[in-house]
Amino acid sequence: MRIALIPAAPPSLPLIAEKNGGFTAQGLKVKISALPSTSITTFAPGLGRQYDIAWGTPADVIAASAQGHDITVIAGAYLDSTEHSQAQIFAAKAGRIASLAGLKGKRIATPSLSGTLYLSVLTSLKKAGVDAKDVTLVEVPFPTMLDQLNAGRVDAVATIQPFIGALKGAGHTALGDPFLSVASPAVAGMWIAGRSWAEKNPKKVASFVAALDAADTWVAAHDQEARTFLTTALKLPPQVMAVAPLPDWDSSISPEALTPWIDAVSASGQVNGTLPKPSDLVGTAGKNG
Repeated sequence: MRIALIPAAPPSLPLIAEKNGGFTAQGLKVKISALPSTSITTFAPGLGRQYDIAWGTPADVIAASAQGHDITVIAGAYLDSTEHSQAQIFAAKAGRIASLAGLKGKRIATPSLSGTLYLSVLTSLKKAGVDAKDVTLVEVPFPTMLDQLNAGRVDAVATIQPFIGALKGAGHTALGDPFLSVASPAVAGMWIAGRSWAEKNPKKVASFVAALDAADTWVAAHDQEARTFLTTALKLPPQVMAVAPLPDWDSSISPEALTPWIDAVSASGQVNGTLPKPSDLVGTAGKNG
């Protein structure tokens, strides 16, 4: 089984399952490819050729389906919530911006000008009464956002764990978790496969999910050991991984969980093509929620 993911905490359960022998216990032989976050848009087109199962985020999965890729969501990955926040918008402390409404006319950094975090920022701004045309959105990689904010090159940034801690420590102003503007809690990550492959291999899908669940259970009982492993596997500074909240991993998924994301994509006008129905994305294999 060939698995594609990005080197970040939310998609890291397969790495833990591989380390602990969870896949072997399920009778699976796996090959995991950890690719840059910029590769995520190529995962869906690569299913059935380069990969069998891949990491996906809502906006990218919805866009891939609208573009004609016949994919299905086989499992959820993690839930973003007030108690388990994995994303945050920060305003520069020097700007004295106290709310999202104060970002009108400002420069906001996002890691890309597409995808789930970008979509969530647009949704957050819209709900705060700020139109996308009233701000300047610029592309800045996560690791350099703090420097850009400190230097005054941007007025705000949208970031994720584990980078939140450094921004908070620098005294910048947290304005809210953008994912929660779409849904609360929000399914912000998922595992996808080609529909025909998933339908032909239900036992492999079930075994994959079982291995993830076992890894999640192991982490709950071995927090420090898990953090030590992820520090090395994700190439993160030990001091960062030591304090960053781990994701609320959850393999369950239902069509209803994707409805608010499809609505947000529709409202943003970002995607050309016919948007999928929630039931089109979550097939029988994925209905374990």
